[in-house]
Amino acid sequence: MKKLFTILTLVSGLFATNAFANSVSCYVDTMAYDNYTQNHCFGGETNPNWAPKVAFKVNTSKEVSRVEWVFSGTYNSASVADCTGTTCLVDVYKVESSVRGCVDKIYYTDYTWADVNWCADAEYMYSRSGNWN
Repeated sequence: MKKLFTILTLVSGLFATNAFANSVSCYVDTMAYDNYTQNHCFGGETNPNWAPKVAFKVNTSKEVSRVEWVFSGTYNSASVADCTGTTCLVDVYKVESSVRGCVDKIYYTDYTWADVNWCADAEYMYSRSGNWN
């Protein structure tokens, strides 16, 4: 029985992987509880005073020293001018915004680096009535 348990543990370890490894995740910050999702996220708000933000996070199996991000879409570029960490908060426009966050180059703590193209797309929409078109 002990051998069978050991073998099953080893075999299951072969199939255990990080589902978010080597990718970018995001969430649109709303007044609700937000969770990261891989590659694409959507969120909306009905509060006209809300200052919407999108959080982008790089997912990797190695420890990261620095990240070179590239953003495109409708967003406030000043909010990400100095972002070189594994997570970036992007200010988006209050009515409607689509922004893409990509990791262009990643530097690891073991002094290696990689040219990559890991991206996530985020969409934000404001609704005065609470209904989405």
